[in-house]
Amino acid sequence: MTFRLCLLALVCLSANLESMAQTAHRDPIRLTHGPMLGVPTDSTVRVWARTSDAGEFEVHYGTAADKLNQISSPGTTSIDHDLTGWLTLTGLQADTRYHYQIWVNQRPHGLPGSFITLPSKEESRNAEYNPAGLFNFRFQIGSCANQNPLHGAGHRMTTYEHLNADWADKVHFHIMNGDWLYEELRTFPAEAWRLIQGVQENPKVVEVAPTIVGVWENYKLYLSRGVELAKWHRHVPSMFTFDDHELVNDIWGSGEAGKRHRRTVFRDIGTQGWFDYLGWANPMAFDHPVHFSTGAMKAGSDVLYDAEADFSAMPIHEMSNLHVHWGTPEAGVNDMVFDDDSGAANSYVYDIVEVIDPHRLRLHMPAKVDDESISYSIGRRSYGNYRVANCEFYILDTRGHRDMHDVSQRDKPGVSMLGQAQHDWLLKTMKVSDADFHFVISSVPFMIPHSGAGGFEADSANKEEAWTGFFDEREKLINAWDAMGKKVFVMTGDLHNSFAIKVTDNVWEFCCGPHNSVNHVPDLDESGRPATGKWKFGPREMDIRWSSYLLPDLPRMERMYPHYCVVQINNVFNMPQQLGGKRLVAFPHPQVIFQYFDGRTGELAYSETVSIDH
Repeated sequence: MTFRLCLLALVCLSANLESMAQTAHRDPIRLTHGPMLGVPTDSTVRVWARTSDAGEFEVHYGTAADKLNQISSPGTTSIDHDLTGWLTLTGLQADTRYHYQIWVNQRPHGLPGSFITLPSKEESRNAEYNPAGLFNFRFQIGSCANQNPLHGAGHRMTTYEHLNADWADKVHFHIMNGDWLYEELRTFPAEAWRLIQGVQENPKVVEVAPTIVGVWENYKLYLSRGVELAKWHRHVPSMFTFDDHELVNDIWGSGEAGKRHRRTVFRDIGTQGWFDYLGWANPMAFDHPVHFSTGAMKAGSDVLYDAEADFSAMPIHEMSNLHVHWGTPEAGVNDMVFDDDSGAANSYVYDIVEVIDPHRLRLHMPAKVDDESISYSIGRRSYGNYRVANCEFYILDTRGHRDMHDVSQRDKPGVSMLGQAQHDWLLKTMKVSDADFHFVISSVPFMIPHSGAGGFEADSANKEEAWTGFFDEREKLINAWDAMGKKVFVMTGDLHNSFAIKVTDNVWEFCCGPHNSVNHVPDLDESGRPATGKWKFGPREMDIRWSSYLLPDLPRMERMYPHYCVVQINNVFNMPQQLGGKRLVAFPHPQVIFQYFDGRTGELAYSETVSIDH
C-alpha cells in the first residue's frame, strides 16, 4: 500500500473514531522537533522548538553543561504555525560558549545543545591598536541538501558529519543558502494533519491554503531523518535563504503581473512554511507576515472583495503582490505532469493598484470568471541585513519578486531578479554602510548560467535560474558596487557545484555547495563553462579561479561530490605584552579567507584570500 493510501485509510479510520477521540485525553505536551538556533549577536541568540500541542516552552542555559542555572522567558507554539515557535535569549556574555536544553511541561525535552556568542566591539577595543573594536570570526555557508536517496546521497549526509566533527565548535554561525529541503510529502491531506494535531477546526491558513500542511510535513521529515543536520542546527546558529525547492522547483515569475502557472502562485504557501521552520532565524527589513484569506472576484472587474479583511490597516506598500492560489492538491508537487491548466480560473499574479476601502482592492487586471470564494495571499518581503564587526551581510530573496526572464533576450532592460523595492533597498543599504566587506547572499548563481537540468515551461529552452537571465540588473549592480570601492562578495548556491570567481577587482562570486545533492555537469547544466580560467558568458568576462567540475561521462548516481565553505574574517591579531593575555591589534589590511572542503572526506580542496587594497 502506498504512503498516500495509508494516509487516506488513517483519515477514514480516524473519522469513524473522532467522537471518541475528542473526549479522550491526549498525551502531555512534549517537544517533537528541535531545538534550532538562529541569528546570533554578542548578547543574544534565538531558539526554536516544535511541540506536540500548542503551549509554552522555555530554555535552561548556562556556561557549564552540568549547570544550566539560567531560565529564559517562555516561548509559545501555535497551531497556525504548525505548533512551532521561538524565543530570544538575552543578556548573554560575549565570546562565550553556552550550553542549553529545552524544557516543556516542567521537564527537560530533547537533546541538549551549545553555541558560542559573537565577540563584542567593547571587549575587543584597544585605544591605541584597535580603536574600532574589530575582531575575528568565522561562518560556514552552503546550499542544496537533498536527502531523498532516489535523487542523491540520501540521509547520511557526510557533509554534516564533517561539519559537526570539525567545525561546530569553531564557527560562530551558518548561512544555509537555499534548498535546505526538496519536495516530499507535498500531498499530505489537510484532514490527516488536523486529526494528528488533535484540533477540531483547522486554522485559517490551512483553510485558505490546505497544501501548506504538505510543506510543514516536508520540514518535519527532514529534521527527523537528517540526524546530523538536526545536530548541526542544535549547536550552530543559522540564517537561511529560500530557493526554489523550499517553494517548488523552478518557480519563476512570482513578480510578473499577469503570469499564470501552478508553480508561480505557490510562492506564499511555500514562504510561510519556510518562515515557520527556518525564516524565523533571519533579520528582516520588513516583518509583515503573509496575508492569507478568501475573497470574491467578478468576471470583467478588477476589484477583489474580502469582507473579513481590513486592507486600510495593512502596510500594503511594504508587502509584495497578490497571488490567487492554484487550488489543486498537487499545487506544491515537483512533477511536470501537474504543470497543466487545471488550476482556478482566476489564478494569476496580480499587482495591487490601490486600496479602495477596508474590504476592496483594485488589481491591475480584471478577473476571468465569477468566483465568490477565491483563495488568495499577499506576499511578504523576506530580505534583510546583518552586521558583524566590519562586515555587512545582505540576505536576499531571489525567488519571491522576480520578473519572468527570457533567454532569447537576457539583457532586456528593466527585467529584475529582485523586484524594484528590494533592488533599491539593497543599493541604498549598501551605500550608507561603512563596512569594509559586503557579503551579498543570493540563493542563485551570479556569473555562471544554470540553464540545464530540465525545465517545465512550454518552451523548455527557457530554463534559467541564475542572474544570467537578468543581465541588465546584474550589470547595474556590478557597476554600482565597483563605484563603492569596497570588497563585495556575492555568495551563491542552487547550482550543485562550487566555484570561486573574480568578477572585478572589487566584486567576487563564491558559489558554495552542494551539501548533499547530486552534482550538476557543467557541459550539460552550466553552458559548458571551463573548470578554471577566463570565460565569458554575456557582456562580461570572468576569471574562474577554481571550481568543482564533473565530466559528462559520469552516470547520475556517481555524481556525488559535495562541498562546503568556511569563511574566516581576519581583522586583528593578538599581541599581548605577556603570553596568555589579550591585546587585539588591527591589521592595516584585513583579509577574508574562503576555504572549500570536500564534503565526503573533510579535506581542504581550495582556498582564496581577499584583502583590502593596499
